[in-house]
Amino acid sequence: MKPTRVHTVAAVLAVALLGAGVAGVVAHAGARTTTVKVTEKEFKIGLSARKVAAGPAQFVVRNTGHYPHALAISGPGVKMKKTPTIRPGKTARLRVTLAAGTYTLWCPIPGHAARGMKTKLAVTGTSAAPPAATTTAGTTTSSGGGGAAWG
Repeated sequence: MKPTRVHTVAAVLAVALLGAGVAGVVAHAGARTTTVKVTEKEFKIGLSARKVAAGPAQFVVRNTGHYPHALAISGPGVKMKKTPTIRPGKTARLRVTLAAGTYTLWCPIPGHAARGMKTKLAVTGTSAAPPAATTTAGTTTSSGGGGAAWG
């Protein structure tokens, strides 16, 4: 059977669709999530990085103190997102998409920021995703002692 023009067009379209699908997977894989480890205790916030690239970010917040804490963030495109209250020895995660600029991070528990629980984060570059596209927060248990260093 000799290929017809319809068969040829169908084959070309199938190859084009396959190429577009592969390009979409590659583009999605390129949007890697940056993880910033955050340690909170009376009355300090420590960050594993003070400068990160724009794009999806996950803050893994460990409360190594003796009092409940939380983490809030605001900056370009992010009005304010925060974790739930984190009990001593526990960990929470906060996911947010960051655009280039400077962000403020603080503990939103009344009086904690005024006592020093605040810091800045610089975000560089550009992101293909819109700022603050998704944010989620959740709490999990920690796997270690209160003051253990990140490993």
